[in-house]
Amino acid sequence: MSKEITLSMVDGVRVVVPDSLELITPYVLQEQLDWFEPEIKFLRRALKSGQKVIDIGANYGVFTLSMARAVGSTGKVWAFEPANSTANFLEKSIAANRFEHVDLQRCALSNEIGTTQFIVGQHAELNSIARGGADSAGNLETVQVRTLDERMGALAWSDIDFIKIDAEGEEANILLGGKIFFSKNSPLVQFEVKVSDDADLSIIPMFKTMGYEAYELVPGLDLLTPFRADNKLDGYLLNMFACKPDRAEALAQQGKLVTMDVLEQKENQETAVLEIARANPAYEWRNALAKFPYAATLASQWEQAISAQDNSQLLDALALHALSRDIKAAPAQRFVALTGSLARFALIIQRKPTFRHRASYARIASEAGQRKNAVDVLIQMIQSGHQGNELDLGEPFLAPCERFDRLRLSAPASHWAMCAMHEQYEWLCAHSSFYVTAQAIQRLQFVEQLGFLGEDMRRRLNVARRRLVKK
Repeated sequence: MSKEITLSMVDGVRVVVPDSLELITPYVLQEQLDWFEPEIKFLRRALKSGQKVIDIGANYGVFTLSMARAVGSTGKVWAFEPANSTANFLEKSIAANRFEHVDLQRCALSNEIGTTQFIVGQHAELNSIARGGADSAGNLETVQVRTLDERMGALAWSDIDFIKIDAEGEEANILLGGKIFFSKNSPLVQFEVKVSDDADLSIIPMFKTMGYEAYELVPGLDLLTPFRADNKLDGYLLNMFACKPDRAEALAQQGKLVTMDVLEQKENQETAVLEIARANPAYEWRNALAKFPYAATLASQWEQAISAQDNSQLLDALALHALSRDIKAAPAQRFVALTGSLARFALIIQRKPTFRHRASYARIASEAGQRKNAVDVLIQMIQSGHQGNELDLGEPFLAPCERFDRLRLSAPASHWAMCAMHEQYEWLCAHSSFYVTAQAIQRLQFVEQLGFLGEDMRRRLNVARRRLVKK
């Protein structure tokens, strides 16, 4: 039996996992005290007490347990995990949290009923049903297979509120085996779209035939927005969502989703939102930005720069971003404001790719879910000589990393700026330092030497060092 360790996540749930930094989940939980997919944070706030949810591909249970905490003892969670060892750990986690409302189902879901061979490798997150021609890089287990329709009858499912499908390429078959389920229920569905290096969107048309529309999460706004086929997908995107109009309307009423009609009227929305951003003094940089310690130090210099030349596009971009951060504003306005701010900074850095403009763009792109674009700009900043005294901080700008909003500039100011840039890159370049351990240590030691290493990054550095030493 593997040695085990019990780890706590930020929401207080306890997860029992193998005690090994060579495995993804134990490493990530010790590094981040959380899971790296932004959808888990969204669900903690979106799920309500008493709701009923299904987790297909529960693995060690980071989603299962957090969702169980969110729906409470009056709710219900059914967790599907076929791999014997992984399910054993999940069973211990359920007991450790005293979650009597979690029902562990030790079977796989597909479009057939019976048994099948299941590939169990080193990393439980990558376990999958063995299909013809598949590379079985791992042990084979014989597991039970059921369908959503069969389980709906056996478990008396009705009015399911949410379902997560993370089945390493089995998603389409799960939908085929759940036609009755999806016709009789109207859940919000989270589904994996990145099984290998490329996104697989073939499941979206299947959802559409069942009356479900696809949505993407905007992580900086904690908001779902309609997926448009002509949109370029972010290279880091792992999951998407789907739901019927009735669920979409309910989520929109809760401020968790923007409906399609907002996008169809986007041009008119942009004009109205820009007028709101310009008219409200709270969104003007002197009120929205200069309150931060780093900006307060530079405010007088910024005043002179703003007075000396026309910076209307920059001021509009900053005001729009400030509106997007206003939780009292309507979700649709916040979304349109964020995309409008990002578009303006994209034009600004084309003309003048300074540190300050690129820093603002990287920050906003990450909030908008355009993580790959943010990483690309951060790489450009690091490689193009944005170092030392070459940094130009002479106009209002956003700190590239949100934590640095709260930090004062020290002498030299370039140390603050460089550390903010490197920390944001460390957050965004990989889902975890598990995948880039040696490089992460080098980056974080640089930030540590300059005196700006925060608690999260210090924990990250220590976990990376422990892993490297054990190797």
